[in-house]
Amino acid sequence: MSNSWDELLRMLVRANPQDFVSLVSSGTHYLSDITQKLITRTIEADFLCKAVRNNQEVVVHIEFQRAQDENIGKRMWEYNCITSFLTRLPVCSSVIYLWKDSNIVEPPYTVTLIDGKVIHILYYDNIFLWEMPPEVLKQKGLEGLLPLLPLTKDANKTRDQVIGDMINGLRAVGKEDLLALGYTIAGRVYDTEDDQQWLKRRFEMFHGPLEESWPYREIVQKGYEKGIAQGIEKGIEKGIEKGIKQGIEKGIEQGIEQGELRALRPVLVRMVERRFAELTHLAQQQAERITSPILLSSLIDKLFTIQTSEQARHILMEIEQAPDSHS
Repeated sequence: MSNSWDELLRMLVRANPQDFVSLVSSGTHYLSDITQKLITRTIEADFLCKAVRNNQEVVVHIEFQRAQDENIGKRMWEYNCITSFLTRLPVCSSVIYLWKDSNIVEPPYTVTLIDGKVIHILYYDNIFLWEMPPEVLKQKGLEGLLPLLPLTKDANKTRDQVIGDMINGLRAVGKEDLLALGYTIAGRVYDTEDDQQWLKRRFEMFHGPLEESWPYREIVQKGYEKGIAQGIEKGIEKGIEKGIKQGIEKGIEQGIEQGELRALRPVLVRMVERRFAELTHLAQQQAERITSPILLSSLIDKLFTIQTSEQARHILMEIEQAPDSHS
């Protein structure tokens, strides 16, 4: 599975951990995310969390796979054993497969001696989204999984309904911030030119909310490559593509930085334009002056928290004193 898909699904699961826990382990209640805490040289699981199942504390472990992997059983066993050792808790492991593929390794995974004696055995669950009826993800309590609807059974045959259900479902429960992730996933599934144009028209009315949502900003900040850029909008696509081209010519690090700047600058300006229209010109000036993606991202975050035009002006003028605002 490519890094872009890894990041995309990790963002979605972090936003809705209970929904994913419920999907892979019915009746289990999420407690806390321990993914980052347990990442070591030997374990880099996609998602790990403490949870309660039948009054017993456990760890729920989820891996996202875009394609079959002949070593997945061994990986799941290693992650399961190491996590259990580190937490002293039983670990329930599942693999969520995103795309239809053949020769997928089925559980359980066993470790045997040369004479056939089994010394280890791990039972884990395989979940195939392409076999899952969309109604499963539309259940009450699983609304945070709606961005995955384009990956469910027969989604290609019912494109209009799938996208409509995703949009309406997320809006109905106040999860509009996940539209950016839904748009991005849909852009990877419906990838013909006609599909792309249709998607852009379908999400056009949400242009402003998409830009202001945290997934949108996180995607921009990470400088996603062309695949995800195609799922958002032309501005980000151009920014990242130019960043990649510059990376080829001048070094990947510099290219990504330029791509991030090109993508973040219009986010800052549009945010100010929508909330404090009288400061739009100042925002344009300051956005062009900033040459640090970190500073620009921090400025955007600050603007999300303020309420008055005077506060916004003060924050925009702060960069005059910032040591890294100019090259």
